[in-house]
Amino acid sequence: MHETLNMLLPLAGILLGAKAAAQLSHRFGLPAVFGELLLGLVLGPSLLGWLAPNETLQLLADIGVILLMFMAGLETDMVAMKEAGKASTLTAVGGVVLPLVSGLLIGQAFGLEWHHALFLGAVLTATSVSISAQTLRELGRLRSREGSTILGAAIIDDVLGVLVFALVMGLSGGGNMLLTVGKMILFFPIAWFIGDKLVPVMVRWERHMHHREASLAMLLGLVLVYAWSAEVLGSVATITGAYLLGVVVSRHADESHIVHAGTSSLGYAFFIPIFFINIGLQARADGLIAAPLLTIVLIVVAIATKVVGGGVGAWLGGFKRRSSLQIGVGMISRGEVALVIAGAGLANGLLTADLFSVLVVVTLATTLVTPPLLRLAFAVRGGHQPAIEPGVALAPEVAD
Repeated sequence: MHETLNMLLPLAGILLGAKAAAQLSHRFGLPAVFGELLLGLVLGPSLLGWLAPNETLQLLADIGVILLMFMAGLETDMVAMKEAGKASTLTAVGGVVLPLVSGLLIGQAFGLEWHHALFLGAVLTATSVSISAQTLRELGRLRSREGSTILGAAIIDDVLGVLVFALVMGLSGGGNMLLTVGKMILFFPIAWFIGDKLVPVMVRWERHMHHREASLAMLLGLVLVYAWSAEVLGSVATITGAYLLGVVVSRHADESHIVHAGTSSLGYAFFIPIFFINIGLQARADGLIAAPLLTIVLIVVAIATKVVGGGVGAWLGGFKRRSSLQIGVGMISRGEVALVIAGAGLANGLLTADLFSVLVVVTLATTLVTPPLLRLAFAVRGGHQPAIEPGVALAPEVAD
């Protein structure tokens, strides 16, 4: 009980501080995660030293990231992804391949082992479109052809990023590589099949239960089982299993379902803020001092590879050069997925504490630069273009 008492006030401070930081971040037009990360940096060993990572916070943070990725799966619209069109698909592919290869090459140039360098590239593939979506909304361009393509590409990018992360984690786990790949190949279809058969049954059971929360409890229990089985049986990270189940559940439960509302309330009220605060606590200022050149290089490369990779993909999908640039800029911002991948890499020994700190700064930097760059990209001869409906193919445009 003594250890519990010691954690009650710090936890209260973390939760209240996280919500205050999130509100302040929103007032400056930034996502909530930005304020929570900064609060963790300020309170942690890097600055004030009032809080330090410990086993209790790590356990709560691990549950938080599992819930976060489960909700990311719930919000992955497979129908919308199929309807995203050629331009969105090529934008996403370009925005994944180029950062992945660039991260690998930079990591090796700075002396990292190949699997550590490959993991660095995997972190750089992530895209968080929330900040871009807010900026586009303010500019009145969210439903434009460019805005629709950015949103569609972000969905595909998330799926590709999780697959790349799962592959890199599996190949970096040591042991028999063929066995590891085999377990990964078997895990995904088997886990999908079991979930696709089991989830509808659980949803039907809900109708005969006296308390709707019972279905939430059952499905959250299944989330934990999938997270466990992903790493133990499938040689991929726990968050991959949670994400996969979220995608399966989204096919059988609408957005008003208790699973969507309950998981969101539980996660964002308690576990997920602790995850982001804990990320900030683990970032060390001395790590940045030790690698200033790598930090600068990665920030530049993180920005350039999304602009070029996503922009070229959009151009190949039929957009003019200026519109392609706007779409590429809209893919710059990293966010939750990048931090999740980086945190998993740190926990599994694929990132050093110094490199982890660098990647936190890279995430913050790309979040900060996206709104002004996006406004600038649309300000240049930025006449409004008509919106497109999902599923409508993009007609090729004549190059500038």
